[in-house]
Amino acid sequence: MRIVGLMLIAATVLFALSGEAVFEKKCASCHSEYYIPQSKLVVNYQHNNRELNLTAPTVTELSFRIKDQVGDRTLDAEGQKFEIEDWLTQFLKNPKTFKSILPKNVRKTYGQMPPVKVTEEETEALADFLYEYAEKMMVAHGVKRYSYDEALKIARKQKKIILVEGYLPFCRGCIWMDRNVMVEPEVKAILNKDFVLVRKNLLIEKLPLGMKRLGTPSFYFIAPDGERIIDMVEGTGTKEEFLSLLASIKERVHR
Repeated sequence: MRIVGLMLIAATVLFALSGEAVFEKKCASCHSEYYIPQSKLVVNYQHNNRELNLTAPTVTELSFRIKDQVGDRTLDAEGQKFEIEDWLTQFLKNPKTFKSILPKNVRKTYGQMPPVKVTEEETEALADFLYEYAEKMMVAHGVKRYSYDEALKIARKQKKIILVEGYLPFCRGCIWMDRNVMVEPEVKAILNKDFVLVRKNLLIEKLPLGMKRLGTPSFYFIAPDGERIIDMVEGTGTKEEFLSLLASIKERVHR
């Protein structure tokens, strides 16, 4: 009986619906673009979609907006996914009856979305896929993060500055920095060259060197020897402001 039970569990996992496959089948004819940098999307919407000629929001846009606007962002992942699944069930049946989760400048670019027929299993798979997609894209297109112990070894060996990013899973400013700043080529270039990054969830993780947490997003700069705090900075900023901050940190280290 035990073996049969394990086989049933394995079969369930093996034949579980892929959210990406459901999206490809049901949604991708309109939502054909999966990832476009936010800076390019901003310019596109400023020019009434003439730059990119999109037929619908990108998958990354949808993922960010759904995770931000649907359900309780302070819940754990499974709790919010359940709320997103419930919202999708109702929304896909009749999109007209729902207030859009998209900002006005994005909403006016596209026509009314038609109803989409999906099963309960497909809706559950879509909820998982859309919840997780944006974060996966930020990892894929951003700078690599390390554990603090790994970062310390790299910093000492390569004389790089340790940058600890303090975040909360439901912090809108943190998400804004990830979308608008941390994936930009100029930012990535200087971070890869002179810094080594660590990401800390300030709800559950302590900061090194006894540093007290600031609000989020926050950035804690530590000298390459791992023993001296250079600065602690809280808040969001533009790409240019963040590049200026990184330049000033480098200058202070090399005085």
